[in-house]
Amino acid sequence: MAGGRGSWAVLGAPLDSSGQGRGEADAPRALRAAGIVERLGAADGGDIEARIRSDERDPRTGLIGSDDVRAASAELREGVGALLASRRRPLVIGGDCTLLIGAAAAMRDHCDSPGLWFVDGHLDFYDGSSSPSGETADMDLAIVTGAAPPVLADAPRPSIAPRDTVVLGNRSRADSDSPEELDMVDPEIDVHDVASVVERGAGELGAQAAARLGETDAVWLHLDLDVLDRESLPSVSYLQPGGLDWGLLEMLLEPLALSPKLAGVSVADLNADLDPEGACAGRVVELLTRLLKEE
Repeated sequence: MAGGRGSWAVLGAPLDSSGQGRGEADAPRALRAAGIVERLGAADGGDIEARIRSDERDPRTGLIGSDDVRAASAELREGVGALLASRRRPLVIGGDCTLLIGAAAAMRDHCDSPGLWFVDGHLDFYDGSSSPSGETADMDLAIVTGAAPPVLADAPRPSIAPRDTVVLGNRSRADSDSPEELDMVDPEIDVHDVASVVERGAGELGAQAAARLGETDAVWLHLDLDVLDRESLPSVSYLQPGGLDWGLLEMLLEPLALSPKLAGVSVADLNADLDPEGACAGRVVELLTRLLKEE
């Protein structure tokens, strides 16, 4: 499989890895209500059936709802894989960053050297023992790059090689709510925090990130909406200062969205409970439409 400009297909992943039914689990409904399917002219593949319903932290893996996480990741792997095999480009709408595990496994199933653009306010590089919360969304990047134990025992490890991973927009140490993660990240991962994005220019850094993974077979783009500053998007569960505004985010993402290597996209962490009127969901849909809509 190689990246390409196939038509989009939306797949919902209503997952909240706290197991408490927070508003991330309602984000697929909110984004559909804001018109994401119609605006992109996409096929709608519905939602996966699996949910994270247990809020118990497994003493062996350190994960909340570990069996539920495993089932959801396996279902996403199958669903994303089927879309990739049919030459459609999956747009996985979450839900929280747990969804990346299944998507990355599907990418690895379908090509030998997948890449990852990881746009997130956090690094998600804890593991089951170091995570303060036990939420899988604390550790998804560590899992898919092989630094943390796998969720899917039969998935290749790593799903994405660290050297083929670019992180963009995580908080600088002074503004991070988990600065210790900065010291955990695999040194082969190319990390550009929010200060780098601002100082080097969002568009220029996005273009460099696109070129950086030009030798991979295909690339997945993962967008955690908490990369935005809390003033720009207040409807995420873990608000942080010092993030990007909408304009900078769009400039950063545009070269990635235009890349012929782009195989699929995931969008995580809109908390619909904090957006009762749907204004934030609408803003997200506007952004995605400008970036992803086929001419």
